[in-house]
Amino acid sequence: MPGTSRLLAVTGGHRFDADALTALLDAACGALGWEYDHAEHPDPAAELRPAIADAYDAIFLHDIPGLKLARGAEPEAVPPTHDQRHAIAELLDHGVGVVATHHALAGWPAWDSWATALGGRFLYAPGRLRGRPTPASGYRMATYRVAPFGEHPVSAGIEPFDVTDELYLCPVFEREIVPILATDADTSAAAMIDTHREVTTGTQVSAPHQEGSPFLGWAHAAGRSPVVYLLPGHSAATMAHPMYRRLVTNALAWVASPAAHAWASSVGQPVDPRA
Repeated sequence: MPGTSRLLAVTGGHRFDADALTALLDAACGALGWEYDHAEHPDPAAELRPAIADAYDAIFLHDIPGLKLARGAEPEAVPPTHDQRHAIAELLDHGVGVVATHHALAGWPAWDSWATALGGRFLYAPGRLRGRPTPASGYRMATYRVAPFGEHPVSAGIEPFDVTDELYLCPVFEREIVPILATDADTSAAAMIDTHREVTTGTQVSAPHQEGSPFLGWAHAAGRSPVVYLLPGHSAATMAHPMYRRLVTNALAWVASPAAHAWASSVGQPVDPRA
């Protein structure tokens, strides 16, 4: 795209620190010389449509589409419509870069292909994933170490650093992703809080038994789109951390790069709008 690169940042569906996120995006886009627009659900501009591929170089997701959340109520999964499924699949087939952070992993819980596109799924309630019953996910606030895993452009220049942020216990498709970040923190079910019980009753009990993952960030290809997911990003302190800001900056630069697009085009699989 000629001229200044542009980013679309999408929020909604979950509470977040708007000032902290704005400062993070200002810093990242300022470092890159980019401009960005912000759209919040249910603003139609927040819908992922094929036209975005022509208007933006990358998308930043900090939202939870397809889920109604309220304290004391059962989380309600709202499946995407036929048009939404096909629009998102077409957008990813066009190859626009995507950076998703923190609770964005909970988006579209009734649509398996979205979990496949992001490389994992956080469930606020028990459900099904890839045809199998899946327990509600777990979480906890903790101070933990974020460290690069292997070598990747997203982690270039990143030194291990500590954050006080939410950790997740949820399915991560480890055989399908390229790990970028890891932690040595305890991610076992015994150490985590059952998200479903917390939301519906306000009580804190251990999460249902399931396998945890040490990975806090990864790259993936969805259609022809390079995708990066970063689990940290709940707290304002994390968003202000220089190393986290560098991670987000690196991730945006990479998903918009010719190298990332070539990689995604060579390994990515079409997103199935029906699954």
